[in-house]
Amino acid sequence: MKKRIWLAALFGLLMSLAGCSTPQKTGVSVVSTVDFYGEMAKAVVGRYGTATSVISDPAVDPHDYEPTTAVGKAVATADIVVENGAGYDSWMPKLVAANGNRAKVVSAAKVVGVKPGENEHIWYKPSAVPAMADALAKQLGKLDPVHKAQYLANAAAYNKRLKPISTLVMKLRHGSHNARVAVSEPVFNNALTAMGYRISNEHFAQAIEEGTDPSPEDIRQLRADFTAHRVQFFVVNTQVQSNIIASLVKAAEAADIPIVRVTETLPAKHTYTSWMLQQYQAVARVQAAQQ
Repeated sequence: MKKRIWLAALFGLLMSLAGCSTPQKTGVSVVSTVDFYGEMAKAVVGRYGTATSVISDPAVDPHDYEPTTAVGKAVATADIVVENGAGYDSWMPKLVAANGNRAKVVSAAKVVGVKPGENEHIWYKPSAVPAMADALAKQLGKLDPVHKAQYLANAAAYNKRLKPISTLVMKLRHGSHNARVAVSEPVFNNALTAMGYRISNEHFAQAIEEGTDPSPEDIRQLRADFTAHRVQFFVVNTQVQSNIIASLVKAAEAADIPIVRVTETLPAKHTYTSWMLQQYQAVARVQAAQQ
């Protein structure tokens, strides 16, 4: 009797040790490069896994980010990686490749069809994040067929929360009248195009984007556009510090050209929806004032 009890106890101990040596994974693991994609991933995964973001500090520039060892380990164990692509977070493909390309990659550039060299600020396309949610749900369903329907339902529910964005964009498109606007750099260009605006100073903006000084002729032309009121407003990325841009903001204000301020990363205490709406509403105020 005692021998049977001892054998039973030994069997239980061995099973316990086996469980400790090979911990059971709970659900799918999704790692996103930036927090606004991470928000979407968390909503789509729901309670069937985990969703984490590498960058959640609005002060960190994804272009210049250098992954830590901890991030490398997280990517190594991830089932799915969500990235922007198009060069915005170019460190992520390197991490995925370093781990044998094990993780499935959901890339905004591939989902939306943005080619190399095109505008990398894909999340400013109103259709981009909803399409990403659907693409992620489909990929999750392949990895976890049991919960496929729930992932699709989660994506649909999340996209419903984004609906006010596309509704406002369409309203603004009706009021844009194909007008010309100036930009400090091409961060907001996808949104402006969706609203029906034309960019007046693409050469200038691309120089700022690439970290070089615009030509004197580009600067002169932009100042002239302000003075002659050939642009409806001036879009400025507030996260870029530049004496040239600061001077042009003053020139625009002196000419009564409205300033629309935007950011490249998700501000603290904002959701993706509230962030987008805040910036589109700034355009709405300009339209209302100019009617």
